[in-house]
Amino acid sequence: MNAGPDIVGNDCMVVDLETRHVDAATAAKRVRRLHATPAQARCHKIDSVLRGNWPHEVKALLDAGFAIDVVPSYPDAGRYCRQGVVYVGNVPVAESTSADDPLNPIKSSRPIELLHAAGCSERDVRVVDANDNNELARAAERCRAEGRVLVGPSGAIQAFAATFSRSHSPRKFVLKAPILVVCGSLHPVSRNQIRRLGCPVHTPDDFFQISDRISVLTTIEPTTAPRLTEAQAAARALAKSSRSVTPIGTLVIIGGDTATAILGDEPVEVLGNLGVAIPFADLNGQLLVTKGGGIGKPDTLSDLLSV
Repeated sequence: MNAGPDIVGNDCMVVDLETRHVDAATAAKRVRRLHATPAQARCHKIDSVLRGNWPHEVKALLDAGFAIDVVPSYPDAGRYCRQGVVYVGNVPVAESTSADDPLNPIKSSRPIELLHAAGCSERDVRVVDANDNNELARAAERCRAEGRVLVGPSGAIQAFAATFSRSHSPRKFVLKAPILVVCGSLHPVSRNQIRRLGCPVHTPDDFFQISDRISVLTTIEPTTAPRLTEAQAAARALAKSSRSVTPIGTLVIIGGDTATAILGDEPVEVLGNLGVAIPFADLNGQLLVTKGGGIGKPDTLSDLLSV
């Protein structure tokens, strides 16, 4: 994780702190280091289903003197905060399929309860409801106007960025074949999307060259919840295997840990979105598409790739 000097001189910089699987003290240290860098405005992205060390990261921001608004909504992706409770669709997040994440189980649907456990109080931080995009936009505008740090998932960060928006034409894209889909996520949403593709599926133990328009590289679904070291080893195996596959016209990566293992510290230029929470980017002249494990509907991937 490189943070600090490289940020200076850029209009906008996104830095991945990789804090989800580290201990709380390490996560807080990384946040303090990054946010010591001067900036006109800043925001802090968290997981849309409240996984990870984000409450401790908020505490670190508070200790550094920042005023915080937690806006845990992403309406376009079916994440809402109503009366202080985060929902996936109409289900409280701690009762949703995301709650059983083997590495980051969700302990509460109420962000304020998670913040209390990290040492924050309601006097220190505001948790802001947003049930639709209009409410989300108003929350972002208020946050910026009051000079506060917005903490929230991608949709909230996008709303905050829109308060600085400059007019621009959307980038055009063409999915170049052959397409390699690399899926390390164990989330049932992504696993179902992979099955619906109906394309050749390979594991890191296979030796293969792409002979179809779309090929899938993934791990075998474990019969028991994996430990962190096992999940990280699986991500590294996927990364190593993906680098040996040629040629690749478009690389599609599913799962944040898988993307980290494949991309490392390689900088990418984000060009736009192919769908809700599905950005595309330029990776050294190659088209890169990324998607979170729990993002999308059953046919999202097949529709995106026009299978």
